[in-house]
This record gives sequence, structure tokens and C-alpha cells, in this order.
Amino acid sequence: MSYKDIPLHLSHKPIVSVDYSEKDAYAGDAKFLSIGRATWNPEDLSAKILRWAENGGKWSRQSEEIPLWRVLDLAKLLIATITGKQSSLKEEIVKDEDLEFLKSYINDNMELYAPRIKEISELINASCQTTSNSKTPNIFSYATSELSQDAILSWLIKWADDTYIHDDKDLCMLGKTLLSLLTGLEKEEIHTVDVGRQWYNIDVWVEINEDAFLIIEDKTGTTIHDDQLNRYRKIVEDEYKDKRQKLFYAYVKTGNEPSSIEKAIQAQGYNTINRQDLLSVLNIYKGRNPLVIDYRLHLQEIEDATNSYKSLPVDKWQWYEWQGFYKELEKHIDVESWSYVANPAGGFLGLWWNFVENDEIRMYLQFEEMKLCYKIEYNGDGNRSDVRWKYYSRLMKVSEKNEIRIEKPLRFGAGTYMTIGIVPTEDVFGIGLVNVDELIDKLKCYEQIVKQCISFEE
Repeated sequence: MSYKDIPLHLSHKPIVSVDYSEKDAYAGDAKFLSIGRATWNPEDLSAKILRWAENGGKWSRQSEEIPLWRVLDLAKLLIATITGKQSSLKEEIVKDEDLEFLKSYINDNMELYAPRIKEISELINASCQTTSNSKTPNIFSYATSELSQDAILSWLIKWADDTYIHDDKDLCMLGKTLLSLLTGLEKEEIHTVDVGRQWYNIDVWVEINEDAFLIIEDKTGTTIHDDQLNRYRKIVEDEYKDKRQKLFYAYVKTGNEPSSIEKAIQAQGYNTINRQDLLSVLNIYKGRNPLVIDYRLHLQEIEDATNSYKSLPVDKWQWYEWQGFYKELEKHIDVESWSYVANPAGGFLGLWWNFVENDEIRMYLQFEEMKLCYKIEYNGDGNRSDVRWKYYSRLMKVSEKNEIRIEKPLRFGAGTYMTIGIVPTEDVFGIGLVNVDELIDKLKCYEQIVKQCISFEE
């Protein structure tokens, strides 16, 4: 069929259409997608899938017709299901027993979904650039320091004071919602707010009402150092323990951070707020203040880049894609940590896990971006070359027995941490988009190789 074959005699009157049989190998009897005048009212619009009944030789009554907003709601439902997030529709699981089937089916067919979602995102982003004038410079593309983020957070929090409810209700409610996120207080409890910066090197401090005090340690790309969080907590307790009944400590990080660091911060009594948490607050905002919109766009760009490992082949991944991938791995394997590792070649973003030791060495796995390496840590006084060769030989024997390909490094190191084997990139990541479930299964096998090497008997 071609465009000239689209039916014009039906109650649904096409205005814009797609010859779907040419776009989808699985289209079957679905011949056209159409947006046109609705069957139920020619002054309304609908989307329709026009099906051709081969047996009856006519346009099928099974052709679906849906109001346009329901098409978008279905898209929201699908994308929320794929990403594991909940949409504003507040969907619920109907059959728990089929949930694994749903996840498995989606993962098996991501090559169909990912490019479509990516194109939808690009179309929406292009539209936003036109409608929101985001082609103009974003202040946060230049104001990238933590001091700049201190300023925007302080400014937003100050709006939570009841004094400003009549000046800009949307901004006032945004400030209250943000302060509620940081402290756990109900928005209705927040009335008076005073904000300051750089008190005893504390990034932001906030006095709330007459009985609450909050400090914020704010990070963009850096992380904690020098036991600073415990120091700040002690300063607050010494200064305010007899002045304020409620003391709150928040750590805000808009870049990506390993879960191990987040847990360490929480153990020090701080409420950890990440980029997704901030976006959940900023996305509620319906006002048009350009600072808020720019800040939201800035954070969303980081979020989109972090998640784009799902829609790009591994050889296209850059800084944020690798961070997003490592954050995903933390959900499935016992990751010790990940971070930037400097070396003379320019460094890499590394992730390490599965440490197994004996009386001589520790052996573990390490991602060096596209390279998955078997590593040993040796702190003894013996000949490093002998130790390295011993465990390389073990690794080759164990991997051959398990029919797993592991290659010799181009050159061996001679330090405390030494690479003794590398898994070919295509064996780890496959071809095209990465299937995370399949990759995790492979990593479990690679973990067993480490255990077998450690317990290997000559």
C-alpha cells in the first residue's frame, strides 16, 4: 500500500498520516497511523491505527481510535514502566506474578523501544528550545561552581518565608516544598525563614520558625573530605543545642556519586538529596521565573546524559554515560566503589568489586570503562613478577576450563595493583545497545573465576 491508499471514506478523516507498513517490520495488518478528525465529533481530533483485513478485503473494524491526550498518557505509562519510575498517572501493579515477565519482555525488546524513545526525547527537547527560548544561554552553563549552587538554593529557600506568598505564590510554595525535602518538615509548618552562607565554612544555614535549624553541605562534582561533615555537625550542636529543638543536616549532590559514599554520609546523620530529588521538586513548579527554569533545565541535561547509556552503544559513552552505567550496576552487584582514576594515559572512570583474598594477594574485578580487568593487589616483599605470573597462569587455566575468553594485557605492571587479564569488550557488552540483564549474568560468571583462582590448587 502507499499513501494514496489511505481510506478517506471512513468516519475518521485523516489529516496527517504515516504509511506504517513501511516503518515497522511487525506491522502486520496495521497499514497506517493517522491523526485526523474524530469519529465521534469532526471538531475533535483523534489518533487511529488503520488496519486492513486481508480475508475480508476491507478496512477492519478492529482499527483503534484514541483521543490524542490518551495516546500521550499511554506513552507516559510505557516510558515509566521502562525506566522504573512512577508517572503522574500513579500507575499500580495489577498482577505481581507477571511483573518479572513484564521486565524480561521489555529488556528483550529494548532495541525496538530505545531509538523511538530517544527520538521522542529529541523532538520534545527541540520543541522546548523553541517554546522556552532555551537557545538563549543558560546561566548555569557558566555558573557551574558550588558557590553558584549555594546561591540558587539559598535564594529558593528564602522564598519559603510566608512574607513572600503574595509576591509570587508559585515561588513561595516551591521554596516550602524544597525546604520540606531537606528537613522532612511539612510545608504547612514552615512560616519564617532566614538564610545565610559560609558560616564556619558551612555552605548554607537556615533558621526555620523559632525552633528549627538546618545546614546544607552542597556539592556539584566534588565529594566530602577531611571529616568535614562531622565537624559541621559538632559546630551546630555546640552553637544551637540549647537554642533550637530541631536540628537538620542535609547533603545535596547534583552530580553522580557512588552509593558507598551516600551510605557513609547517611551514617553521619545527614539527609542525602540527589539530583532526582531536586528535579522532583522543581518539576512541580508551574511558574515562569527564568532562574528556576534554567536551573531545572541544567539539572535535567545532566540527568538525560547520565541515562543515555540506555540508548547509545557502548563505544559512544562518555563521562555521564559511564556514571549512569555504574549507578545501574550498583543495583545488581556488590560494588565497593567507583571514581576517576588518574594515569599517564589520561585516566579513566573505574569501578571495582568482588574482592576475594588468600594469605598472599587480593584478587578482584575492575571496569576501566570499556575494559573489564582481572586485578591482583600484592603488598608482600616477594618478587612481584613471580607473583603476577603465578596468578596469571591460574587465571588462564581456570578461564579455559570454564570456556571464558580472557586475554593477556599488552604489558604487565609491577606495582601494588596489577592487571593480569582482560575480558574482550564484545564478550562483556555485546553488539549495539547494552542488555543490562544479560551483562549482569556474565559478571556473575566472571566473579566465579576470581573465587576459583583464589582457591586454585596447583
